[in-house]
Amino acid sequence: MIKEFIATGKTEMEAISNAKAGLNAPAKFELDVKTEILEMPKKKILGLFGGSDAKARAYYDDGVKEQKASKKQNKKNNKPAGKKAEPKKDAKPAKQSEQKAAPQPKKEAQPKKEKDFPKSVDLEYAKSYLAEIVKGLDVKDAKISATYEEGVVTMEIDCEDYGIIIGRRGETLDSIQYLLSLAMKKSSGSYVRVAINVGNYREKRNETLRHLADKNSQYVLRTGKRYTFEPMNPYERRIIHTAVQEIEGVESRSIGYNQDRRVVIEPVGGVKPRQNRGRGGRAPQKSAAVTTKPADYTPKKDRADLPKYGKIELNKD
Repeated sequence: MIKEFIATGKTEMEAISNAKAGLNAPAKFELDVKTEILEMPKKKILGLFGGSDAKARAYYDDGVKEQKASKKQNKKNNKPAGKKAEPKKDAKPAKQSEQKAAPQPKKEAQPKKEKDFPKSVDLEYAKSYLAEIVKGLDVKDAKISATYEEGVVTMEIDCEDYGIIIGRRGETLDSIQYLLSLAMKKSSGSYVRVAINVGNYREKRNETLRHLADKNSQYVLRTGKRYTFEPMNPYERRIIHTAVQEIEGVESRSIGYNQDRRVVIEPVGGVKPRQNRGRGGRAPQKSAAVTTKPADYTPKKDRADLPKYGKIELNKD
């Protein structure tokens, strides 16, 4: 079944981002999400009136279309046609063995249909498109290689100064990858996944994220508190979820919306409230209030040699 969400935005990129966020596809379908621009943005006349936002559509196929169709067919076949015919009086009742419905053979699981990837794509076009972007970033002497296999275009960039291509936490690299995927989709006429790597950034980032997942999972197990990561893209969140699944006693989930979506690690069953503890890990004990006189209590008495009140001097003036 095709699940879709249509959203608008001031730009094409914003409309696509809002459509993906509204679709909120499960993690296993995030790579299968497709997008398309329904309406291009229109500028206001003289900057005062008219104009409209861009409109985009995000969708994916969850693979349950055929199952639902078969269920509907079975329901139609099992419906009685009109009123039941009354049995004749002379007819003998059927034997008990004949009355029992014959067991229906189990339906064989239908194999999943493989995605129809294009047999070939224009790798030279992909290399030239990426070269123009890299050139615009003022990166010199960059060497680009590209391969295509099973619907994925893998591209490697070899250059000396690749920090500007990666950007802060890979944001620039992800944006370039997204733009190139749109260009390849338009060129080939069908969805093509694009993966760009530069300076082995993907491998290093993968290792760093798995280390962070393990480190913060140990913190959660030790303290019983939850830990929240900074906002991440779907690819990095998937790495965190996969690493946490291998650690007993903790679980992970995603919270937030759109660009602010992030991963939370917490103990299995949720965070339990903790009691206040004193020094040494023990709860502080309050001293009991004294409400009765002790047995050896004696009231204080004034000394006989002292006046009862202090001396009062009067001014003679």
